[in-house]
Amino acid sequence: MRWSKIKNIIILLLVLVNGFLLGQVGLRALRSQQAQRETRERMVAILERNDVSYLPQEVPGALTLPGRRVTLSPPGEAEAALLAGEILRQETLGARTTYQGPRGFVTCSPSGEMEAQFAPGAVPQEELDSLLESLGVRAQESDRQTQGDFVRVTLTQTWEDIPVPSLTVTVLLRNGGVESLTLRRLAGTEELLPARDTLDAATALTRLLDELNRGEGYVCSQISAVYPGYSPSGTGVLTLTPAWFIQTDTWRFVVDGYTGAVTATE
Repeated sequence: MRWSKIKNIIILLLVLVNGFLLGQVGLRALRSQQAQRETRERMVAILERNDVSYLPQEVPGALTLPGRRVTLSPPGEAEAALLAGEILRQETLGARTTYQGPRGFVTCSPSGEMEAQFAPGAVPQEELDSLLESLGVRAQESDRQTQGDFVRVTLTQTWEDIPVPSLTVTVLLRNGGVESLTLRRLAGTEELLPARDTLDAATALTRLLDELNRGEGYVCSQISAVYPGYSPSGTGVLTLTPAWFIQTDTWRFVVDGYTGAVTATE
């Protein structure tokens, strides 16, 4: 009987200790979240003091993307046939091969580039999504512009639903049909790279502000979006590096998630 009471007391003490430790962990997590939120709020204030308005509702937090290495699958006759139909003729010039089918011409290169020119009316606009899916391309529309009789559509390719903004698909539409298609196909097998420390969004914005203050030609007065994505490098094998993409009224800046190096694209 006595041992039963002692055992119950020990169990109660253990429960109380565990509860106390859990409370401490929770309190520490809340303080960390509050500190991070205050840091992001200070970053917005710093930008505004430097005459850069920040339009998004809040500054994102950590960059949690893993680095990846993708061995590209070079497009060839099989992929060209998905676009042009049964291949009737092909011609190779250097590293580029052009295939002809009943629906048009498709030129492929080992580094993944594909250019398709379709016969009028051969490919209805409604087939565009299924065409890209058949090629193993995942993409989201990012821009659409009307140019006379043509509609120019730009789609951003994704890997595991993460945008790779520099790898786009350009589609020219005319009279309800697809006139042409240009892309570097992001398709192949991947390898996850060893984990590394990455910069959070507030630090990436600090790096951008430092770059703007250097006075080397980069200027902006407004930030409209900050989002994580991949920056690719390489040819047959692509390295996808985690990065922050910062859209402004003048440039889209890319901040390397590992090094903090800042580059710009129009």
